[in-house]
Amino acid sequence: MRKKVFISMILLSAFSLSPFAAEANTARQDEMEKVLFMAAGAQNRVLRIGMVDCILYCLKSNSEILIKRIEPQIKQGDVRIAESDFEPTFSADVSLQDTSEIATSTLEGADKFNARGIDIGAGVSGKLVTGTKYAFEFVNQKYRSDSSYQVYSPYYLSEPKITITQPLFRGAGIVVNKADIMIAKNNHEASEKNFKETVMDSISKAKTAYYNYTFYLEKYSIDKLSLQRANDLLEINRARYQKGLISSVDLLETEAAAAEREKVLLSSEAALKRAEDDLKLVTNLVDDPEVWNAKIELVDIPELKDEEVDLLKSLHEAFANRPDYQAANIDLRNRDIKIKVAKNDLLPTLDLTGSLGLNGIGKDYQSAVEKINSNYPDWGVGLKFSLPWGGGDRARYDQRKMEKTQALLSFKRLEQNIILDVRDKVRLVGIQRRQVEVSLLSKEKETQNYEAQRERYVAGQVSTHDILDYQDKLSQAELDYFKALVDYNLALINLDKSQGLTLVKNNIQIEG
Repeated sequence: MRKKVFISMILLSAFSLSPFAAEANTARQDEMEKVLFMAAGAQNRVLRIGMVDCILYCLKSNSEILIKRIEPQIKQGDVRIAESDFEPTFSADVSLQDTSEIATSTLEGADKFNARGIDIGAGVSGKLVTGTKYAFEFVNQKYRSDSSYQVYSPYYLSEPKITITQPLFRGAGIVVNKADIMIAKNNHEASEKNFKETVMDSISKAKTAYYNYTFYLEKYSIDKLSLQRANDLLEINRARYQKGLISSVDLLETEAAAAEREKVLLSSEAALKRAEDDLKLVTNLVDDPEVWNAKIELVDIPELKDEEVDLLKSLHEAFANRPDYQAANIDLRNRDIKIKVAKNDLLPTLDLTGSLGLNGIGKDYQSAVEKINSNYPDWGVGLKFSLPWGGGDRARYDQRKMEKTQALLSFKRLEQNIILDVRDKVRLVGIQRRQVEVSLLSKEKETQNYEAQRERYVAGQVSTHDILDYQDKLSQAELDYFKALVDYNLALINLDKSQGLTLVKNNIQIEG
């Protein structure tokens, strides 16, 4: 059983360094990397890797994946920010007021009236998911004046008080008040889908590069064997020419064929090196100072898998697993929420307000607190109404509905594209499978034909031109068969991606 591969991206915090220290440290690291790269380049290392190794190298230190991995964490921060709207807020205040004014009553005992008050308050306020706003306050006051009719001077006032404001129309309801949280959570979920799609794309690219490299390895091997066949024929024809059994034209044609096939082999070698570099790039081996210049040998080779492909099942898998389809669904949910909020904003504001407090007054703070009871209530109720003047809210509501219509059209278009894409990928897998079978048969027949024609050539019944042509046909049949195998496996990779099953098929799970 294959082991499961887990992806867990850990973001490391950067250490704080002075600009000079950081610059010096970077310079030393660059110099060390240059030394390591140069040392590894001088070695003749061989790195044997299989498909699983290729995928692991691809996922390790992949810059695209690292960039996309940060996005869900940013979106998670948006969720916490939205949730903070319902967190209680503690507040405290203190104020000093000093007043001197002309007395307005003889009862105040003087022509000039002086008063001084100190207010100290603390409380907790917040909002519930229903839109209800609450405030718990504890107000304390010390008041002193010149008034002769003031019983205590100074007197102390303490009052615990609760105030509730409940929206009845605009701003009322759980969905309206939790809209920002729901949208933020949906965006976080969508970013996870986008990250998954990036990982799938990276794995598909790595597997494609792996199979492309196997093709060019096989092509180089076939071209090398083709050159060997031409050289073997050249040795035979040189001997036959010395004996006068063939003409100089036959010898010249054999020499030309050998030279041409050597040119093809050199071109094949260049293509092989490019394919090797492409594989190193997509697997990030090019950044490893130990193996950047190593020769890569592959463990796994393409094979014809006994795998049945059904169109309806593939479509079901695509609609259930494709990250882009899931992200589009999430976007539609967000637009529904925005429409509900915009519709609620069309309503007038009518808030029911109620407050209840208990007063306590005394000649000192302790006595004021002790007198707090239900005999001295302080309560009130009221309604607050407001109606916006203008059509901005109506325009915003119409805009949200049009955006939903636009998103639905895009969603339907995406569904059509997915159906066409999956059908094309399923069809291609079937075609490539038959191509492998036909190519294998052609290879077997060309091999048999070449062996028979070579015996005829030894007997002098086939010309040099013809035997060279039979060699070319055999080499092409061998290459066509292997290319068909590679194309079949590439078709399976593309089918897995179109169904959203790349991670499942490669036994990979993503961890946060």
